[in-house]
Amino acid sequence: MPDALPSLLALIGPLVCVAVALLPRRAAGGRPVLGVLAPAAGWVALAGALAAAVALLAGADGTQGAAARLARLDALSATMLLLVAGLGLVVLRYSRTYLDGHPRRDAFLADLALTVGAVQVLVVAGDLVLLAAAWIATSLALHRLLVFFPERTQAQLAARKKFVLSRLGDLCLIVAIVILASSIGATSLEAVLAAARQAAASGVVPDGLALAAVLIALAAVIKSAQAPFHVWVPEVMETPTPVSALLHAGIVNAGGYLVIRLADVVLLSDPALLLLAAFGAATALFGAAVMQAQTGVKVALAWSTIAQMGFMTLQCGLGAFHAAFLHIVAHGLYKAYAFLAAGSVVREPAAWTEAPRRPARLALWLGVAALAVLGGAAVLGVDPIAAPGPVLFGLVLAFGLVHLVWHASAGGSDRAALARGVAIAAAVALGFVVAQTAVALLLAEVVPVGPGGPVAAVVAAAIGLAAALLVLGQAELPHRAADPRWQAAYVHLASGLYLDVLANRLARRLLLPAAKEPAAWTP
Repeated sequence: MPDALPSLLALIGPLVCVAVALLPRRAAGGRPVLGVLAPAAGWVALAGALAAAVALLAGADGTQGAAARLARLDALSATMLLLVAGLGLVVLRYSRTYLDGHPRRDAFLADLALTVGAVQVLVVAGDLVLLAAAWIATSLALHRLLVFFPERTQAQLAARKKFVLSRLGDLCLIVAIVILASSIGATSLEAVLAAARQAAASGVVPDGLALAAVLIALAAVIKSAQAPFHVWVPEVMETPTPVSALLHAGIVNAGGYLVIRLADVVLLSDPALLLLAAFGAATALFGAAVMQAQTGVKVALAWSTIAQMGFMTLQCGLGAFHAAFLHIVAHGLYKAYAFLAAGSVVREPAAWTEAPRRPARLALWLGVAALAVLGGAAVLGVDPIAAPGPVLFGLVLAFGLVHLVWHASAGGSDRAALARGVAIAAAVALGFVVAQTAVALLLAEVVPVGPGGPVAAVVAAAIGLAAALLVLGQAELPHRAADPRWQAAYVHLASGLYLDVLANRLARRLLLPAAKEPAAWTP
């Protein structure tokens, strides 16, 4: 089988998506055409991604040759391409009916197809120059979607804030690529990764590579909306729902994917890893705490994305790139479903007004869960000091499952609900172990693993303890509603500790000086 075949197949999707985006918005007779062609492009892109993956499994090498400079296919990029193509198809199909009858539906579908195509190029690019071009193109195409409703001032403001921050991230990435090209003498991904591995093996890291690693980490931090660069994310809820799904399920993951793709370079710099770990830890805790005080479904999902991206960035900072990639895939699938199904949420008044029982024994069960995770890691041969990232992932998941079972047992006599909760928790725990093992095997020869160490283990333990405290706090909140101290904390958290407010004041002064205060938005 020709080695160029996977690369050529991977290019089908982006080319078709871009071609559809460039078509006239309406046929000669005034009949809409993109309502049919845009979802069809999604199907073609998914078929191309599947065919490319099959070609890799059949033994073709998608990392060598001239075609690999355009689309470099290995286990990492092929899996990510399948994820992006699958989510792109779902979003394109959903958009066809979501905006049915809207006069600008074709324009929206065209921009959506263009964005999906740009993201596909980003994940398979075999040259850093092409990767940077796709990185920038993705941001610019997304900007057109964010300002789809020109009458919504808040959406316009959020888009402009993101535009400015994205250019800062673009600058970091471009400077990093220039430094890499000057130090290595090439911009192909294969040459850059080989040079990084050689530097790591020799123990002599050129200053240029170390500086490029820091800039790559900073570009990823900005792209993945780490605090304080998150200030635009909660306000893009006024954009069409398919845009929110595509943004939160795919595009915001681009920063993490960049770090994982260039993990060999990032591992050359301890400051780069420290930067990722610091921003990730702060953002994960900040986003999770603020999310608890949100009342809107989509806004809570937005803060959930901020927290999840922080956790994923933290994993990268700990060198747990395999766990971070599993997080990206799981978060993408979950968040796409959550946003597209957000409108179907029905709240039962009794379920929300009846406070669960006090968490008298919840702390004990959290401790038991932590011991179970550490015991499971020992059985599987995972050293929590050498590989703290996967263990941290398991701890946070276990705490969430304990909270699930505790809520299921709140009814006391409802044994069926408790049995369902335990069964779900057991299935999720087993699925996590299987998925973590599968990803480790899949990426074993493609993505390196960080060295870990006592410092990384202490950071992971601290974050695990903070996650346990958040679970306890969430369980205690219904019983603290009348406490003035909690009421004050609730106000501060509901306002995102006022970082968004400060950013909006600055943005209205500099980016939207003539805009009036936006009217209250009703979903």
